[in-house]
Amino acid sequence: MPIMGIFDIGKSAILSSQIALDVTANNIANINTPGFSRKEAVLDIPTPVKIGAGFIGRGVRVNKIRRLYDRFLENQILLQKQYLGRAEVMADVYSQVEDVFNEQQNPGLSSAMNDYFNAWHEVSNNPDELAQRTSLLKKAESLINIAKDTERALEDSREFINEDITDTVNKINGLVEKIAGLNKQIVEIEAGTSQEANDLRDKRQNLIGELSELIGFFTIEDDYGRVTIVAGGVNIVDGERFKTLSTRINSDGSMAVMYNNEDIGLRLNRGRLAGLISSYNEIGDTVLKSLRKSIASLIKETNLQHQQGYGLDGNTGRDFFGGLDIYSIDYSDGASITSATITDLTQINLHEYEIRFTSSTDYEIYDIDTDSVIASGTYTPGGTISFDGIEIVIDNDGAGPSTGDRFFISSIHNAIKDFSLNVSSTDEIAAASDSNSLPGDNTNALRIVELYQNDVADLGGSYNDFYNAIISASGSMSRASKDKLDFEERLLDEMNFRRESVSGVNLDEEAANLIRFQKAYEAGARLIKLTDELLEVIINL
Repeated sequence: MPIMGIFDIGKSAILSSQIALDVTANNIANINTPGFSRKEAVLDIPTPVKIGAGFIGRGVRVNKIRRLYDRFLENQILLQKQYLGRAEVMADVYSQVEDVFNEQQNPGLSSAMNDYFNAWHEVSNNPDELAQRTSLLKKAESLINIAKDTERALEDSREFINEDITDTVNKINGLVEKIAGLNKQIVEIEAGTSQEANDLRDKRQNLIGELSELIGFFTIEDDYGRVTIVAGGVNIVDGERFKTLSTRINSDGSMAVMYNNEDIGLRLNRGRLAGLISSYNEIGDTVLKSLRKSIASLIKETNLQHQQGYGLDGNTGRDFFGGLDIYSIDYSDGASITSATITDLTQINLHEYEIRFTSSTDYEIYDIDTDSVIASGTYTPGGTISFDGIEIVIDNDGAGPSTGDRFFISSIHNAIKDFSLNVSSTDEIAAASDSNSLPGDNTNALRIVELYQNDVADLGGSYNDFYNAIISASGSMSRASKDKLDFEERLLDEMNFRRESVSGVNLDEEAANLIRFQKAYEAGARLIKLTDELLEVIINL
């Protein structure tokens, strides 16, 4: 090898050491950067030169900048972030629900109901006294107001959830757009080379990590370095292209997450978005439905008994509370419910139903509470469908029902919304069971008091037991969600600790690398200086 080859060897040492120093400095600079993966310069031996005695090396070179990255671990972290995102929102929402039923902080529905039935007890003790009757009306009004406030608090929670769903979808759309943009940049940089755009890949991974907190998905990376993200069975990121999601309010007030014209919300099971959708539905299907059912039962049983009594004015057959009505939702493009009435209050069991069309002419009545079909029949436009004390008229709006059309029926949905007093004066309170025994007869008032003390068929227990079960359910949901959150947080912390051991920047290690590469740089420079001195000696010969 000619003496000038020593210059090349020294030069390679300086350049390689400088690159290694740059990589080390970049690691140190990004020690606190979220999602940053440590890099290292991978040194390699260039092809040696053949001389008479054999082969001799030509120095050193940087083969590539390696990103210290465990793909399997990173995918596990992404999955765990999705579980944590769901757990966080559900713990927050159920904590709010638990506060609604916290009777230790503020008098709630249980206290109001106790006061209401105690007022009936006082009327039974003094059936002809104005003071006790006036107190009963006041306690009934207080019960109505507290029931409405409780329902409103739960409905507000669901409304906030809907707003959060919209906000979360907007954040998802912003992230998928950025990820698709980084896919394009990575492909452009890496095209035609075996090197990777490490910092851009870190940036993309960090965005994918943010996305994983919001929505459940899995990723696929192609040979060009582009990532495809599949959520709810659809591609929200497809290489350099992305698809934005949207929201739509359903007929029942829930928020649908739309991909084109397809609702994918119920197909999501991880991430904040799935937690919001699940908690919205669970609040409605559990505590809110049970709350409405308890008030609907109170209205039904009180009115049925009150109708049998006589007021001081001698009248009978009067409801104490405003009556129940039927709430319905049409899931059909060709037909709608034009009439929904209660024909026999004694047959109302406070269940919710769906009328489901199995063809354009045949239907089944499905009991949601018992998960069973209770009746079936043939559809006649404008005809009446009767079941469980309810009459429904479905009218043909044009094409008529189609296979798969549904009509939701509920006698409890508006129970609290329409909760009101039907009596307007103390004389209308029917405490007596015999018009000939007025004004001192208290037997009907005693029977109403017994409603609270005895089990109610529609509730499967007493009012007090049923309401306590609602409180217990809300507390159990809150505790379970908090326990779930604690578990998911600890598991993610452990995974992040493992990631740090692989991809994290260690200052002690980087400090040692600085000294190591600095000495290598100095040695390379010394080699060039020595070669320069040898050349000078040769020239001066």
